Amino acid sequence: MPSAIKVSPLVTVIVPTYKRADKLEAALRSVKDQTYESLEILVVNDNVPGSDWDRFTAEVLEGFGDSRLKVVHTTGQTGGGAARNLACRQASGGYLAFLDDDDEFLTDKIETQLRFMLKHDLDMCWQDVSWYDESGRLVEHRRLDHCKDFSQQGLLRAHLLTPISPTSIYMLKKSLFDRTEGFGEVATGQDWWLMLRCIEAGARMGYMPEVHVRQYLHSGERLSLGKNKVDGEVARHEVVRGYYPRLSKKDVRYIEFRHNAVLAFAMKRSHQPGQAILYAFRAIAASPAACFSEALKFFGKAKS
Repeated sequence: MPSAIKVSPLVTVIVPTYKRADKLEAALRSVKDQTYESLEILVVNDNVPGSDWDRFTAEVLEGFGDSRLKVVHTTGQTGGGAARNLACRQASGGYLAFLDDDDEFLTDKIETQLRFMLKHDLDMCWQDVSWYDESGRLVEHRRLDHCKDFSQQGLLRAHLLTPISPTSIYMLKKSLFDRTEGFGEVATGQDWWLMLRCIEAGARMGYMPEVHVRQYLHSGERLSLGKNKVDGEVARHEVVRGYYPRLSKKDVRYIEFRHNAVLAFAMKRSHQPGQAILYAFRAIAASPAACFSEALKFFGKAKS
């Protein structure tokens, strides 16, 4: 057990929820069981008011039994970015953390990440991430250790080459959030926009090479596939291209490779093989070297 934090700043954990009342209870329990107790648990109910999911969610929240719980209601179906932004503006904590309604924190998530923030006097930090399937089997562990230069330019380059996400690995000061436009209010990739805006705001950031959250890949409604994924990736990429004058030609080729590779996988998952092949060829053409090296990494992970 790590030593107690001498100061106990209030941390607001923001949990947006939409059509997942059946999974919400486990997510909230993982926040309730945190070793760090100075918490505000802020649930953002994004279900359509009066719908069955709205009623199911209300039942879960009524039975939760924790005085630290607060509930914010949106107008319904506003999306994850808008829901999180609404909650962040109403948060009382000096620090913000985020949990999706179908994922779970490990019990020391808040304590260890806050200690890291305080020790290094950071405005924001991120961790590694692991994904599990619905049976609890580890699917992928991703190390987000690719940033070696924590200057503003170094952070920007790292984020443009390989996005520093998802939301649940962040902790940041509320004062930093207030200096930005917050999450992107788009169908997918809301966290990418927040990280970019925090970097542009000159935030002091650090990387914590540990995993303290369990993220689940589930078979329910997924915004991160199909047309939403493609539209979100295209919109994001248009912004990335605006930064090309600040990057090397090698970096630009890698970004173009990665963009087309992401679209190839999105098309494959959407059962559009013709478009998948087209984007795959574009990825290879953008950077054959990156294609080869990433293929080695991919098949190495699959084998292990």
